[in-house]
Amino acid sequence: MAQRSKIKKTTIVDIAAASGVSITTVSRILNDKPDVAEETRERVLRVMDEIGFAPQSSWQQIRSGKSHLIAVHFPQDFNPPAHRVIIEAALGCEDAGYSINIIVNSLSDNELLAIFRGGQADGMILMEVQAHDRRIEVLRQHAYPFVMMGRCVDNTGISLVDSDIEYGVTRAMQHLVELGHRQIGFVTHSPVVQEKEYGYSRWALQSYDRACQQYGLPQLWRAVGLNSDEVAAMVQQLLAENPPLTAIVTPQESCVIGVLKAIRARGLRVPDDISVIGLLNESMSELATPPLTTISFPAAELGREAARILLGLLAGTLTTPQQILIRPDLIVRGSTGPAKH
Repeated sequence: MAQRSKIKKTTIVDIAAASGVSITTVSRILNDKPDVAEETRERVLRVMDEIGFAPQSSWQQIRSGKSHLIAVHFPQDFNPPAHRVIIEAALGCEDAGYSINIIVNSLSDNELLAIFRGGQADGMILMEVQAHDRRIEVLRQHAYPFVMMGRCVDNTGISLVDSDIEYGVTRAMQHLVELGHRQIGFVTHSPVVQEKEYGYSRWALQSYDRACQQYGLPQLWRAVGLNSDEVAAMVQQLLAENPPLTAIVTPQESCVIGVLKAIRARGLRVPDDISVIGLLNESMSELATPPLTTISFPAAELGREAARILLGLLAGTLTTPQQILIRPDLIVRGSTGPAKH
């Protein structure tokens, strides 16, 4: 692969790493948000001075009529931040001369529109997409450029990039059935949280249901909260009520610890007594004992593709909606084995 000849520009990601803070914190300092500790603000500004980082200047914004800012709206009321996704999106945008402004608070319709009307962003990446997401209609009605990192029930005319979790769950179920498993549990975050329906959980559960119908298996699933102890308690109940259970699949990283806790509490061994497939990053999967068979999460690809699509919309090189589903890999390790009969 050919290497770039130009000198790498200092980015918000570099500032965050050198300052020992998150890219969200750096973004808030660059946008003069008040809720940053003064000591942290001074440290980050000092690092910027030391390595010669200069944010987009006002005269360039006025001259071009653009802010050269991309807003990432990631409301923190369901999942923890997907740092790798955000970093890859930031790198893609900054390579094209844009800076990233990360917004983690919920926004009213007027607040959402004010970001564009006030020149705070030229485009937006929407994360934590709900099955019926009001942000989509608001931005579409006003013809503001955006891309979703996720899916709604109706995606007509919308640019999006998402993990094809249905494919990942289908491959996990196929793998377990080939190993002789017929009692397969499924543990997922509730698709509906605080009256908000999240597409990812919905698509994952639908895929599990289809696989059970295809293979003639009982549907043994539980919807759980975000706390690992609550997950463990629910999984223990699932195991107690279904003693022949020989495998569990979970499509969320935050559920994995709770599942493993429950299995240990029941005195079961992985994979001798029960096989486990979870969604977990590669390094953590290798550290598990035994190493965990996983559905991968294509965080880097999601971030890069979201940035590429939005930049294409802004540049006018993409004139039709782009919809990309990235297939996760099933990585077989030591946590799955033949069913115990």
